Amino acid sequence: MSRMRGSDTSDTLSECHLDDRLWGYAIRGSEFWRNRDRDAWRDPVLSQLFKMGIFDWEGEDKLMHQAKQAVRVGTATSLRIWMRVLEIQERVGPAVVERWLFNN
Repeated sequence: MSRMRGSDTSDTLSECHLDDRLWGYAIRGSEFWRNRDRDAWRDPVLSQLFKMGIFDWEGEDKLMHQAKQAVRVGTATSLRIWMRVLEIQERVGPAVVERWLFNN
């Protein structure tokens, strides 16, 4: 998380239209993804889902345009939640967060 502190991730982009806000959140998500602490990403399926939602698909896996925005909204929301989990983990320690996430 400390790598993201230089970016203003709390800016709601309220001056932008909704499509532009979503695009901005996706850009933030891609920045977070590229700068993530890879040790904190132990779930390869979750990592793949985030990757699928952030970046445009190419080739035979190309996503239909109608679904692209829904996928981006879900991914941007999930990444925002994950960023908060990592922030809390920094405060309370990884063992506490892992017990809460995986044992409930």
